[in-house]
Amino acid sequence: MKEIESIQSKSAIRKGIKRYVPFFLCLAISAILWFTREMGKSYEEEITLNVAYENVPKSLALISEVPSTLRVSVEGTGWGILSHYLFDDETVTLDVTEIEGSNISKLSTKDHRIMNVLNENLKVLDVYPDDISFYFEKINAKKVPVKTDISLNFEQQYALDGEVSITPDSIYVYGSKVMTDTITKVFAETVELKKLKESFKLSVPIRTIDNLRLSADSICISGIVEKFTEQTIAVPIKLMNAPDIAVDLMNDKVTLTFIIGISKVQAYNPSDFEAIADFEKMSEKGLVPVEIVRQPEFVHIVHQEPVNDAIITNYTEE
Repeated sequence: MKEIESIQSKSAIRKGIKRYVPFFLCLAISAILWFTREMGKSYEEEITLNVAYENVPKSLALISEVPSTLRVSVEGTGWGILSHYLFDDETVTLDVTEIEGSNISKLSTKDHRIMNVLNENLKVLDVYPDDISFYFEKINAKKVPVKTDISLNFEQQYALDGEVSITPDSIYVYGSKVMTDTITKVFAETVELKKLKESFKLSVPIRTIDNLRLSADSICISGIVEKFTEQTIAVPIKLMNAPDIAVDLMNDKVTLTFIIGISKVQAYNPSDFEAIADFEKMSEKGLVPVEIVRQPEFVHIVHQEPVNDAIITNYTEE
């Protein structure tokens, strides 16, 4: 009985679907006809075109302000406008060498060299700006340093061995004298490296500057990362500019804790370091700073005791 009822239910559903098929078919045909009719109508549309300038002569600088985009009002059928967005190139590329060689100082933005990116089914009504002015000046070169923000984070017991190397650390900028005179440095992209435990070397892009050409478009940043170990040593304190009377330091040695790369570990002696207490720098409280004036090249001191001052005892002025 249940099987019969199921068969009857399915049959009813199929009949219901068949009943509505003609309706949905007519609806789809009507939508297609409406869309076709609407797309055949004429419309006005504002289109944005990007402008790229190529082949700027190396001996000349383009000193006029040139637009990076153009706003173009066009008229065309819906099909023509849709075709533009689907198939047309929205970037206008202007050959500056050709313009300079033709002695063109002002180019209408309705020029065929610009408008040929639009398909022939679109009628140009207006363009903003109206024209592009080209003024050139003999190129000027200036050497400036390259700067970048570098953030390094290391795995535990790892550290940078030495300094971060930046190559090149300076480049030339080429442009008009007015422009290059305002440039004191150029910037590369920010570098952020985390959980370092291996040496690194990477290429970092230099940020471009409008109307200026750079002698390099990137720099190489590298550094040696090594596992470090900690050592402690006691170094005698030498007195400098001491008064001609008996003086005594509370501490005759300074204890230094330093880290060093495992590959450079060796048995350092106190003679490899030099610590001084300069009495000319004595404070009003009778404290003299202890300074480390000599240490091995690859040693990085992380703690010093006494940290800043040695206390003077048995000292009175004459």
